[in-house]
Amino acid sequence: MQIPQLKMESSFARLGLNVTKATHEIKQPQAEMNLRQQPAELTIEQARTELQIDSSQARANIGIMTPMQFSDSNASYGYQKAMQAIAEKSQEGDRLMRIHTKENAIAAIGRERGMRVLDSGYSPPASSGDEGVDISIQLKPVVINVRRNGMSMDPVIRPPEFTYIPGKVEPYILQQNSLKIEVVGSQLDRMM
Repeated sequence: MQIPQLKMESSFARLGLNVTKATHEIKQPQAEMNLRQQPAELTIEQARTELQIDSSQARANIGIMTPMQFSDSNASYGYQKAMQAIAEKSQEGDRLMRIHTKENAIAAIGRERGMRVLDSGYSPPASSGDEGVDISIQLKPVVINVRRNGMSMDPVIRPPEFTYIPGKVEPYILQQNSLKIEVVGSQLDRMM
Protein backbone atom coordinates (compact mmCIF):
# COMPACT_ATOMS: atom_id res chain seq x y z
CA MET A 1 0.00 0.00 0.00
CA GLN A 2 1.12 3.31 -0.92
CA ILE A 3 1.17 5.96 1.76
CA PRO A 4 0.64 9.39 0.50
CA GLN A 5 3.58 11.76 1.06
CA LEU A 6 3.80 15.47 1.18
CA LYS A 7 6.42 17.06 -0.93
CA MET A 8 7.29 20.65 -0.07
CA GLU A 9 9.45 23.08 -1.98
CA SER A 10 10.18 26.49 -0.61
CA SER A 11 12.22 29.43 -1.76
CA PHE A 12 13.38 32.29 0.38
CA ALA A 13 12.64 35.88 -0.40
CA ARG A 14 15.54 37.86 -1.79
CA LEU A 15 15.78 41.50 -0.93
CA GLY A 16 17.67 44.21 -2.79
CA LEU A 17 18.85 47.49 -1.27
CA ASN A 18 19.15 50.88 -2.95
CA VAL A 19 21.77 52.74 -0.85
CA THR A 20 22.27 56.46 -1.26
CA LYS A 21 25.43 57.54 0.56
CA ALA A 22 25.33 60.40 2.99
CA THR A 23 27.09 63.60 1.92
CA HIS A 24 28.92 65.87 4.30
CA GLU A 25 30.37 69.19 3.11
CA ILE A 26 32.34 71.73 5.14
CA LYS A 27 33.02 75.17 3.72
CA GLN A 28 35.19 77.67 5.54
CA PRO A 29 34.47 81.20 4.33
CA GLN A 30 37.54 83.39 4.36
CA ALA A 31 37.85 85.74 7.31
CA GLU A 32 38.27 89.47 6.76
CA MET A 33 41.13 91.16 8.58
CA ASN A 34 40.16 94.81 7.87
CA LEU A 35 43.57 96.26 8.69
CA ARG A 36 44.02 100.01 8.70
CA GLN A 37 47.45 101.57 9.02
CA GLN A 38 47.42 105.17 10.15
CA PRO A 39 50.35 107.07 8.65
CA ALA A 40 53.01 108.20 11.09
CA GLU A 41 53.48 111.91 11.70
CA LEU A 42 56.95 113.39 11.43
CA THR A 43 57.56 116.99 12.47
CA ILE A 44 60.92 118.66 12.07
CA GLU A 45 61.53 122.04 13.67
CA GLN A 46 64.63 123.92 12.69
CA ALA A 47 65.22 126.85 14.99
CA ARG A 48 66.90 129.85 13.45
CA THR A 49 70.65 130.02 13.91
CA GLU A 50 71.73 133.30 15.48
CA LEU A 51 74.72 135.09 13.99
CA GLN A 52 75.98 138.14 15.84
CA ILE A 53 78.62 140.42 14.38
CA ASP A 54 79.98 143.13 16.68
CA SER A 55 82.11 145.64 14.80
CA SER A 56 82.14 148.33 17.48
CA GLN A 57 85.81 147.63 18.33
CA ALA A 58 86.81 147.79 14.65
CA ARG A 59 85.01 151.12 14.33
CA ALA A 60 86.75 152.35 17.46
CA ASN A 61 90.11 151.29 15.98
CA ILE A 62 89.65 153.63 13.03
CA GLY A 63 88.39 156.46 15.23
CA ILE A 64 84.64 156.01 14.88
CA MET A 65 83.57 155.39 18.45
CA THR A 66 80.31 155.24 20.25
CA PRO A 67 79.80 157.90 22.93
CA MET A 68 80.53 155.35 25.68
CA GLN A 69 83.74 154.18 23.99
CA PHE A 70 84.84 157.77 23.40
CA SER A 71 84.13 158.63 27.04
CA ASP A 72 86.04 155.54 28.26
CA SER A 73 88.99 156.32 25.99
CA ASN A 74 89.19 159.95 27.20
CA ALA A 75 88.92 158.86 30.83
CA SER A 76 91.73 156.37 30.36
CA TYR A 77 93.91 158.96 28.61
CA GLY A 78 93.25 161.50 31.36
CA TYR A 79 94.06 158.95 34.08
CA GLN A 80 97.29 158.00 32.34
CA LYS A 81 98.39 161.65 32.02
CA ALA A 82 97.46 162.36 35.65
CA MET A 83 99.54 159.41 36.89
CA GLN A 84 102.42 160.50 34.65
CA ALA A 85 102.27 164.05 36.06
CA ILE A 86 102.20 162.72 39.65
CA ALA A 87 105.27 160.57 38.90
CA GLU A 88 107.14 163.53 37.40
CA LYS A 89 106.31 165.78 40.34
CA SER A 90 107.41 163.10 42.76
CA GLN A 91 110.74 162.67 40.94
CA GLU A 92 111.29 166.44 40.81
CA GLY A 93 110.55 166.65 44.55
CA ASP A 94 113.07 163.90 45.23
CA ARG A 95 115.71 165.78 43.22
CA LEU A 96 115.02 169.06 45.02
CA MET A 97 115.27 167.27 48.35
CA ARG A 98 118.83 166.05 47.69
CA ILE A 99 120.81 169.11 48.60
CA HIS A 100 123.82 167.05 49.53
CA THR A 101 124.53 166.16 45.90
CA LYS A 102 125.45 169.77 45.15
CA GLU A 103 123.40 169.75 41.97
CA ASN A 104 121.54 172.82 40.91
CA ALA A 105 118.26 170.95 40.71
CA ILE A 106 116.06 173.97 39.87
CA ALA A 107 118.18 174.88 36.81
CA ALA A 108 118.36 171.25 35.63
CA ILE A 109 114.60 170.77 35.92
CA GLY A 110 113.96 174.07 34.07
CA ARG A 111 116.32 173.06 31.28
CA GLU A 112 114.61 169.68 30.90
CA ARG A 113 111.19 171.28 30.73
CA GLY A 114 112.28 173.76 28.13
CA MET A 115 113.85 171.14 25.90
CA ARG A 116 110.80 168.83 26.07
CA VAL A 117 108.79 168.55 22.86
CA LEU A 118 105.11 168.95 23.51
CA ASP A 119 102.79 166.07 22.62
CA SER A 120 100.17 166.60 20.00
CA GLY A 121 97.58 165.61 22.56
CA TYR A 122 95.09 162.83 22.25
CA SER A 123 95.75 159.92 19.90
CA PRO A 124 93.25 157.04 19.45
CA PRO A 125 94.25 153.58 20.67
CA ALA A 126 96.25 151.36 18.32
CA SER A 127 94.34 148.94 16.14
CA SER A 128 94.15 145.33 17.19
CA GLY A 129 95.52 142.42 15.17
CA ASP A 130 92.12 140.85 14.57
CA GLU A 131 90.58 144.08 13.24
CA GLY A 132 88.21 144.12 16.23
CA VAL A 133 85.26 142.32 14.64
CA ASP A 134 83.66 139.80 17.03
CA ILE A 135 81.60 137.07 15.36
CA SER A 136 79.51 134.67 17.41
CA ILE A 137 77.20 131.95 16.13
CA GLN A 138 74.59 130.19 18.23
CA LEU A 139 73.61 126.94 16.61
CA LYS A 140 70.25 125.62 17.70
CA PRO A 141 69.61 121.90 17.26
CA VAL A 142 66.97 120.42 15.02
CA VAL A 143 63.98 119.07 16.95
CA ILE A 144 62.52 115.92 15.37
CA ASN A 145 59.26 114.47 16.70
CA VAL A 146 57.93 111.14 15.44
CA ARG A 147 54.40 110.09 16.35
CA ARG A 148 53.42 106.56 15.49
CA ASN A 149 49.71 106.31 14.96
CA GLY A 150 49.78 102.54 14.79
CA MET A 151 47.45 100.09 13.22
CA SER A 152 43.83 99.19 13.84
CA MET A 153 42.38 95.77 13.11
CA ASP A 154 38.70 94.90 12.85
CA PRO A 155 38.52 91.18 12.01
CA VAL A 156 35.31 89.59 10.77
CA ILE A 157 35.34 85.90 11.67
CA ARG A 158 33.02 83.67 9.70
CA PRO A 159 32.11 80.27 11.14
CA PRO A 160 32.41 77.16 8.99
CA GLU A 161 29.36 76.14 6.98
CA PHE A 162 28.27 72.52 7.40
CA THR A 163 26.01 70.78 4.88
CA TYR A 164 24.86 67.25 5.72
CA ILE A 165 22.54 65.18 3.57
CA PRO A 166 21.70 61.89 5.30
CA GLY A 167 21.96 58.70 3.31
CA LYS A 168 18.97 56.51 2.41
CA VAL A 169 18.50 52.81 2.26
CA GLU A 170 15.51 51.68 0.16
CA PRO A 171 14.81 47.94 0.20
CA TYR A 172 13.08 46.19 -2.65
CA ILE A 173 12.18 42.53 -3.29
CA LEU A 174 14.20 40.72 -5.90
CA GLN A 175 12.34 37.44 -5.42
CA GLN A 176 9.19 36.65 -3.51
CA ASN A 177 9.26 33.84 -1.02
CA SER A 178 7.26 30.75 -2.03
CA LEU A 179 6.15 27.43 -0.55
CA LYS A 180 5.02 24.56 -2.79
CA ILE A 181 3.31 21.55 -1.14
CA GLU A 182 2.47 18.44 -3.16
CA VAL A 183 0.85 15.20 -2.08
CA VAL A 184 2.60 12.32 -3.80
CA GLY A 185 1.57 8.62 -3.90
CA SER A 186 -2.12 8.91 -3.59
CA GLN A 187 -4.72 8.75 -6.12
CA LEU A 188 -5.35 12.42 -5.72
CA ASP A 189 -2.58 14.63 -6.79
CA ARG A 190 -3.35 17.96 -5.54
CA MET A 191 -1.38 21.04 -5.38
CA MET A 192 -1.92 23.58 -2.77
